[in-house]
Amino acid sequence: MRNRKQGKVSMVVPCYNKEKYIGAMLDSVLAQEWDHIELLFVNDGSTDGTRDVIASYLPKFEQRGFEVKIIDQENGGCCKAVHTGLVNMTGDYYCLVDADDEIEPQYVSTMANWLDEHDDYEWAACNYKSVNVIDGKQYVNENKQYPFPQDCDNLLTHYIFRRVITTVWIYMMRTSYTHKCGMIDHFCTERSKTYEPLIMVPPAAYGGKIKFFDEPLYRYNLYASDLFGFDSLEKAKSYYDDYLRMYEWAIARLNIAEPDKKHYLDMARLSYQLELFKQLPQIMRAQSRTLADQTRDLINQIGECDIQIGLTEFYDRGYDTVFRAIENRYLKKDRVFKRIIGYGALGKNAWHILPQLVGSQYCPTELWDKNGDGYRVKLPDFDSLTADDLVIIFPTKTAIVSELAERLRDSPATVCFKNEIDYMLAELKYPQLSRFEV
Repeated sequence: MRNRKQGKVSMVVPCYNKEKYIGAMLDSVLAQEWDHIELLFVNDGSTDGTRDVIASYLPKFEQRGFEVKIIDQENGGCCKAVHTGLVNMTGDYYCLVDADDEIEPQYVSTMANWLDEHDDYEWAACNYKSVNVIDGKQYVNENKQYPFPQDCDNLLTHYIFRRVITTVWIYMMRTSYTHKCGMIDHFCTERSKTYEPLIMVPPAAYGGKIKFFDEPLYRYNLYASDLFGFDSLEKAKSYYDDYLRMYEWAIARLNIAEPDKKHYLDMARLSYQLELFKQLPQIMRAQSRTLADQTRDLINQIGECDIQIGLTEFYDRGYDTVFRAIENRYLKKDRVFKRIIGYGALGKNAWHILPQLVGSQYCPTELWDKNGDGYRVKLPDFDSLTADDLVIIFPTKTAIVSELAERLRDSPATVCFKNEIDYMLAELKYPQLSRFEV
């Protein structure tokens, strides 16, 4: 490793009845390319052999040089277990890892090394990949594309609307910043199905600088999760009611002006409605109609308007498009660009999108493509980009997007990939939704 002293990383692992999976997670911790790690296992009243498995690994952890704390408590739920770990950690940085997941060997070292060497950054994040287990065999799903927005000053808005990864286990944070945000002091310890907003809202709200690594360094075990796969509106509401309640708890305790709190709470309520729609199968038309009516009433209440949105807009025209138009109202900045560049203009995706942009404020003034003729469609000139340029990236293939994201990482221009383009198209389709007053 390196000659200079490594920062100490506290890894909080809440554990409840994970005997079947926790061994694989512990093996992945032992394989970390970082030596200065404090492990805090919070055994939340497990009734199986979870604690025995952890105890059997103690000699291996001691040999590895890791500090280990096993904290036993009566079953109090995930919020209480996480809080117990947080109040007992002593590291310079901390992260949370689920007992049934796994981490790549570079998980800790990638983020901790960056924080060691960049004092102006308060936290870091990585990407992840999900895993399915079928008949004892593990299948790794294709890595999800979650490009972090360039507008990190508005990170809480991006987080609430799920434009960035919302799961806490891909983040690592300075412990000092956590205390500065008051997150631990204001933590909710009541029983709940989730604690993620409690962890993420304060640091996102207070603007700490974040570094995102696109490497999938966390392995999420979908097979072990029992939170999703809802087959009724009632089950979906039970989970997302908890999620919204945690948002309300965390936002109410932010040290910001009351109008700003209301602004974030309104966004959380809209995001809540969107997540319910995502979980509803098409066949549940009766319940869908009720949810559509509730959503329309919420939009009109928040926007102080009288927009008529029915089931047709939510399903036949695409509920996601409706919500994208609404979200764009919260995130849109009035900005005039000198150049709007459409990259990959000769590709199939461009043929579909370009006609929808004609006549709008997003219509490209220049077209670029690596196979361009140099006149009608220019060859790319990334070095010419300035802060007054908007670059719309039409290609969607993972390899091309990753290459362009790396190439444009430090570009002064505003760059829009597929997700941002979807919001543009939604705004153009439903202009009345993207412009209502908030």
